[in-house]
Amino acid sequence: LPGAVWVSTMETAVCFVCGVGGVVERCGLCEEVWYCQPHRHGHVGQGVCYPFRVEDSKEAGRYLVATRTISKGEVVMSDYPVVCGPIYTRSKPACMNCLKLATAESYRCSKCEFPVCDPECEDGVWHKDECSVFQAAGFKADITSCQEFCPVYSCITPLRLLLLKKFSRPAWSIVDTFMDHDEDRARKDSPAWKIHEILVVNFIQKSLKLSEFSHTDIRRAIGILRTNSAKLDMMRGYGDGVAVYPTYSYTNHSCVCNSLTKKYHKDHKLELVAQSQINPGDQIWTRYTTPQLGTFQRVSDIQKTWHFACSCARCQDPTEFGTMMSAVRCTAADCKGYLLPKCPTLVGSPWRCDTCSKTVGISGVQTVMKMVLDDIGKHRDEDNESLLNVIKKQEEFVHPNHYLINGVKEIIIQRLMMTIREYNSGVSKSSPEEILAAYKLRTSLFRDVATILQTVDSVGAGWLEKLQKMAAEEQEKIGEIRKNNSSS
Repeated sequence: LPGAVWVSTMETAVCFVCGVGGVVERCGLCEEVWYCQPHRHGHVGQGVCYPFRVEDSKEAGRYLVATRTISKGEVVMSDYPVVCGPIYTRSKPACMNCLKLATAESYRCSKCEFPVCDPECEDGVWHKDECSVFQAAGFKADITSCQEFCPVYSCITPLRLLLLKKFSRPAWSIVDTFMDHDEDRARKDSPAWKIHEILVVNFIQKSLKLSEFSHTDIRRAIGILRTNSAKLDMMRGYGDGVAVYPTYSYTNHSCVCNSLTKKYHKDHKLELVAQSQINPGDQIWTRYTTPQLGTFQRVSDIQKTWHFACSCARCQDPTEFGTMMSAVRCTAADCKGYLLPKCPTLVGSPWRCDTCSKTVGISGVQTVMKMVLDDIGKHRDEDNESLLNVIKKQEEFVHPNHYLINGVKEIIIQRLMMTIREYNSGVSKSSPEEILAAYKLRTSLFRDVATILQTVDSVGAGWLEKLQKMAAEEQEKIGEIRKNNSSS
């Protein structure tokens, strides 16, 4: 950058994102911002200073605020991971550098015998540091099946995060400022998470002989990942992965956010893009969950994983802006009303009928939800006609707009899209009439889903625009098939 200069000071300059002093750089473009090396990409991209600053509060921690008007579609920031690797829950064997799924014939690292694609991946940026640790400990991978989940892969990304202490102190100084929700996890974690922690601790301390990392250090690394990592967008043939981004991690959640993320497979770059206009002084919000989830599941997931209660307008409205996405039919005799949570941001809240005011405990709602989920699971792999019957049947127990009903519709839509793609590419033997029926059903079901999501999702999400495009494709195909029929 023109005019940029690295300085070493503990008194006058700190990074605008993390507040860390020491070796920081002043932006040579605006000359107003200082940043540490890991946060350089968070401020400057393609010769432009990104339009946000970082503020701090006791309630929200650090968060991003717009410094000027940000137009819809404008890149708010770009960010690169300080650590990434296989998802820390469970993974099948994959290349230790790029996460391409391994096979029995996959090349193995000549030093540690973990699967890698080739010598280039063997020396890749994500694998080389841990490989030196494996060598020092005399550890070699013993993977007998590439079709089964491999427990050691659950330990790799926590290890990589801890190794930043040894191999990248500037990156570790950033990660060490992140929240890990240790007290919340100690109070709420399931037995499965506790077993996972024991697995990681034993691997790092015993298998790798890294006694410098205490149980507390390892537990904190797991907490940082669970709280701050983002799932990578991987191509077909690659395993699931997660990454920790040094600047994006400070972006707070709202179910009705004003930005979206774009992720790139090759280098795992993440771009935060304005989904609607963001005014100066507005907080820049991202989203940790998908808009398709109803309050019943969404609120629980947020509090269980990130340990806070979202206070956005959608979460506070029992009807979710009138869509009734979580509503359950009232069981009172002759009542046609629906049960809704009395306090939707409280997990375990009682539910009350919107017609007769009957109140039921959360266990009564959970019983209905389990019944619906079990029935969907029982028929999930059956044909579309069977799934349409499941929808009709379950509408007797939940609202027609319920998020579980929409989920079944999305399964059918994905199948129909595959059928249409195969027909258009010439590999399908479906008749023109069958394809027309597929187009019509796809559009009809998507109309149901899009109409609901247009209401509950963020401004600028464009669900109706997607619907219009789908309907136009249907009309074009109808015209094409009629033309072919008339000519023949």
